[in-house]
Amino acid sequence: MAIVEISGVLINGIVTAVPKNRIDNLNDPNIEKEQGEKILKTTGIRYRRLASDTTTTSDLCYIAAVNLLEQFQAFREDIEILVFVSQTPDYILPATSPILQHKLGLGSNVAAFDMNMGCSGYVYGLSTITSILNNSKNPNAKALLLVGDTVSKLCSTSDSATYPLFGDAGSATLISKSKEGKFVFDLNSDGGGAEAIKVETGGFRAMTENDGIKPSTTKPSLYLDGMDVFSFGISKVPKSIKLFLSNVDQVVDDFDYFIFHQANMFMNEKIRKKLKIESEKVPYSLYDYANTSSTTIPLTITTQLKKDIHKNNKVFCCGFGVGLSWANVILDLNKDFYTLNIEVDE
Repeated sequence: MAIVEISGVLINGIVTAVPKNRIDNLNDPNIEKEQGEKILKTTGIRYRRLASDTTTTSDLCYIAAVNLLEQFQAFREDIEILVFVSQTPDYILPATSPILQHKLGLGSNVAAFDMNMGCSGYVYGLSTITSILNNSKNPNAKALLLVGDTVSKLCSTSDSATYPLFGDAGSATLISKSKEGKFVFDLNSDGGGAEAIKVETGGFRAMTENDGIKPSTTKPSLYLDGMDVFSFGISKVPKSIKLFLSNVDQVVDDFDYFIFHQANMFMNEKIRKKLKIESEKVPYSLYDYANTSSTTIPLTITTQLKKDIHKNNKVFCCGFGVGLSWANVILDLNKDFYTLNIEVDE
C-alpha cells in the first residue's frame, strides 16, 4: 500500500465520449440469446458502444477534451501537463500524448506523456498528474488528463469470454491548482497475476509476424481468465479499501458515492456487501456501456451522478484489474463541477 496525499488541486470537470454505435447483447447475431440473457443477469451488461475501425481511443479523448476546453476557455493558456492513459494507443511509437497536445492546439511548453494502464488507469493517472501539478511554480497551473480504451478492437466475435463484455470510450478531466482541493491515493500492484488479463502478441516479447515494413495481418487478441479476475476482485479489493479507510481515519458513511471499476455487477455487488455500503451509494454504468476499461470510473460519474452534480460530493473511487493492479482515491467534487457525456457520430 502506497498512500499519497496531495492538497491544493481540484477537478474542474469531466467529459466522456462514447461511439454512437450501440450493440445490444440480446440481439447480437454473434451471441446466442440464452448467453446474452445470462451475461445480463451475471455481469449487468446489455449494451456496448463500439468504435469503428477508423476511430481510435485518442479520437474519443480528443472530442471529450475539445468540449471540456470550450467550457473553460480561460484555462487553456495555463495548461502545463497532458497525460494520456490507455492500453490502446495510436502507435507503438511515437507516444499519443504529444499528438493530442498538438491537435488540441496547446503550447509546446506542455509536458505530455503516455501511461500504459488499464482498469486502474484513471486513478493512477490522477495520482501522477496531480503530483506534478501540485509542484508547479505557476499558481494558476492546469492539467489535462485523457483516459480511454477501445478494447473491443482486441476482442474476437468467437470469444465468449471477452466479446460480449467490452465497450469503447474516452474521457477528459481538467484539473487546476486550488486552495480547496485534496486527493488521497492508495496505489497497489501484483504482477504475479499478470497472466489473468493479457494480450500476448504485439509487444516486443512476442511480436506479430510481419516483414518489418508491411503491417501485420495477425490481430492481437485479449485473453481473460474470468475466475482468476473474480477471485482477485472479491479478495484483494475489499481488504484494500478497508485498510485504506482505516489508515486515513475514514468510514463508509463519510462518503456520498463509491465509484468502482465497472467490470462485473455480480463481483462488484460482492465487494459492496463485504464493505456494507448502501446500494444507493454505488452507481453502475454497466447496463448501457459495458466494461470500458480505464474509462469506467469517469463514465460512471458523467452518466450516473447528474442529479447530484450541483452539490458537493465526497467520492471514493476504486479501479482494479489488468496488471494486476488496484488503486483507490478519495476526492471531492464541488457544486461547480462540470460534467457531460457525448455520443460520437463516426
